[in-house]
Amino acid sequence: MKYKTFVNKTCTNFVRIFFYWIVLIIVRAKIKKYKPKSKNFIVIANHSDGLDPIYITCSLKKYIRFVAGDHTILNPWAKFFFKDVSGWIIKGRDNPASVLFNDMKAAADEGVPTGIFVEGTITPNGETGFFSPRTGQFVKDLGVSLITYRIKGGFFHTPRWGTGLRRGPIRGRVMGEYSAEELSRMTGEEVNEIIKKDIYVNAFEEQRKKPRIYKGKNLAEHVERVLYVCPYCEQVGTMHSKGNYLTCDCGYQVEFGRDGFFHPSQKEVVFDNILDWDKWQKPVWKQKVLDAKDGELIFEEKDQIVYTMIKRKRVELSDNATMRLYKDRFELILNPKQTIVMPVGNLKLVLNVSVQSLMFIDSEHFLYVKSKNPTAAAKYVAAWRHLIGKDYK
Repeated sequence: MKYKTFVNKTCTNFVRIFFYWIVLIIVRAKIKKYKPKSKNFIVIANHSDGLDPIYITCSLKKYIRFVAGDHTILNPWAKFFFKDVSGWIIKGRDNPASVLFNDMKAAADEGVPTGIFVEGTITPNGETGFFSPRTGQFVKDLGVSLITYRIKGGFFHTPRWGTGLRRGPIRGRVMGEYSAEELSRMTGEEVNEIIKKDIYVNAFEEQRKKPRIYKGKNLAEHVERVLYVCPYCEQVGTMHSKGNYLTCDCGYQVEFGRDGFFHPSQKEVVFDNILDWDKWQKPVWKQKVLDAKDGELIFEEKDQIVYTMIKRKRVELSDNATMRLYKDRFELILNPKQTIVMPVGNLKLVLNVSVQSLMFIDSEHFLYVKSKNPTAAAKYVAAWRHLIGKDYK
């Protein structure tokens, strides 16, 4: 273990030295340095883009063992770098929280700081998302200090739904450090409130206060990965992007500007930003799902790639499947002779594991579904949760 920690630290020092200038010069990130008062801690941050761990590492100048979902190591090179070399803690999506706690506690007992993005995924709409209410108690039980870290600008610089980087400012800084002794005097709920206050970001609210420019090409392309209901005609899955424009089949069109806002093209803009649009579409989609009649096809998408994992190896089941959503089930039509049927009530988990990929887990299946075309995987997660009587935030 000590040898592996040495390798991890050596790798991280290289990353810090080599990538530090990339972060500052190429990415134009303004990272405020901070010397932790405690030798051992957990750092919790909002998740704005894929470079967040580098920003934090550069700020704190510490080897940190970050937590990542198991989907990040499906690629052999990613597994080698993140798990084998950097020693990240890999969280199995179907594992209970106790497994993650034990892994992080083991790191704490070894004297190694850990880092986690409690939202679980990069923000799709620019606002810091929901995190588990058990987080506060989780942090208290680790018995180490808590450092909170806030990143601004990452959503516009490298949007989860987009392609390529945009040139524009990113800022990262420590918001607070709370000792293990301080945390011990708080309730789990009080720790949650600290985390919520310290890491919260509303990217569009920040832009209205102090507009910044994010230059790039094809600024609107693939924004339909997050926006799936047209605000003009309320149809689902009819939005298409090209260049700087997002257009619905009904004719509604907006232009995505370098300020991150939508601007009028042909008709008046209904929502001038992704966040407001997303907040509006969620209840609309929920109502469409719940109002569907038994046996009625709610939504269908073709050109789906379906695969599973056998002995940690990817096994493709179909590269031209059709996915169908009904009120009582999901169907994956792999070919004319083979259809996988997954009753809604039997599914243990439906999760969007990457920008347009889904994971389905029930007692019989462990499946990944990736669309060949830009699509909003989140709408299926939302539909499943609504159909089993749970909220989707």
